[in-house]
Amino acid sequence: MIVAVDADSLDTAAADHLVYALVDAVDQPVVALTHMVSGDDRPHVAVSLTSTADLAEPIRAMVADRNVGLAVTRPGASEPELAGPSRLVRGAYVAAVEAALGTAGRVVRWPGHEQAHGVLPAAELRVRCGIDHLEAIGGVPIADDTLIDTLDFLRPLRRDGRLILQVQPSAGDLLIPFELQHQQKCCSDH
Repeated sequence: MIVAVDADSLDTAAADHLVYALVDAVDQPVVALTHMVSGDDRPHVAVSLTSTADLAEPIRAMVADRNVGLAVTRPGASEPELAGPSRLVRGAYVAAVEAALGTAGRVVRWPGHEQAHGVLPAAELRVRCGIDHLEAIGGVPIADDTLIDTLDFLRPLRRDGRLILQVQPSAGDLLIPFELQHQQKCCSDH
């Protein structure tokens, strides 16, 4: 089952906050992603949660008093259940489709995320954390014994149904995740 919510989050930090609240509300193992929604006057971020459990009712209850778009896809259903303002329903639908196809999204929670601690060889990181592929920014080669400092925070991308963790060079011949936990907004002061 996939439940996608578009709460018109303006950035990934706001979307992450929503994801954490939804994950707490459902109390089930999930794959949770954020999805960029474009195509209207203001790009924003929607979220999706995928699980084998029925997530629809706890999420509906949690967002009942909010102005959100909701898309629920159930296994075997011919069409998703949609609710909310049309602009936000569109964003939720986009998120649900991307989650179902595995074509896009920034992964916030997944089985294995809790193992992302410390410095790990690339091969061990992939196995422990459920990462399918490591991709170095700038084409830096990554061997199985290349050391990666997780900084206790990973945000892989979903591409072609795989979890891709982008990494970058750091001091001491280490690689670190490209997306850091505390991002500084680019160009926010001008």
